[in-house]
Amino acid sequence: MTSLLAAAVMAAENVFELIIFDYDGTLSDTRLAIAHCLERALMSHSRSLPGERLMPAVKSGLPLRDTLLLLDPALRDDRGAMEEIVTTYRAVYRDEGEPLIQVFPGAREALKELHASGIECVVVSNKGFDAVVRSLDRHGMTPFLTRVFAERPGFPVKPDPELLNDHILQRALPVPRERTLMVGDTEIDIAFAKRAGIASCWAAYGFGDRESCLALSPTHVIEAIGELPALVHLTAGLGAAHG
Repeated sequence: MTSLLAAAVMAAENVFELIIFDYDGTLSDTRLAIAHCLERALMSHSRSLPGERLMPAVKSGLPLRDTLLLLDPALRDDRGAMEEIVTTYRAVYRDEGEPLIQVFPGAREALKELHASGIECVVVSNKGFDAVVRSLDRHGMTPFLTRVFAERPGFPVKPDPELLNDHILQRALPVPRERTLMVGDTEIDIAFAKRAGIASCWAAYGFGDRESCLALSPTHVIEAIGELPALVHLTAGLGAAHG
């Protein structure tokens, strides 16, 4: 086989076999939906409104209970109130939040193209499982995804590497770590990739603070989700050129 032909064959092989996507701020712009539902849930239980602290909490990428603690630290000592607000938030999100969600332009098309090229695509989110699955279904992204891993009782959340090590790579998708890429928009996503020992791609168009995220030295950066397939294919080509 000639060197040029060998390079072409290698370039056809994907460097990444598994791409892990965050949801909020990576595939969909959920800021208005989350902010609206947080305010409604807190108001319905006569808690003080967070004011200027609301959007930073929305953009944090934390699980719901941790986000609520940022907004109302007193909930730490009132587990009953916390669970009531969580229940209200999820009901409001289902009824009022979903219509406020906007899928980022090109997200569905990017998933479709990556799926067609033989790459396993999964979503890993600190958002509640039911809300993530419902939204992915509603926006037509589910057919291009292999699995969804999201917040459930007793389940590890980002940036805990156990989520990848024990629940994704070992039990669900036994893909080599060096062929796995995490795509996300917050510091939590980049930290998750680093702790798990996989490559990261920062979604600069999302919710994360640019200076803080770049300080974590993500492996790749994209300014729009539509850039991801080209980045993946370029990386495959570079791998072939240096193989």
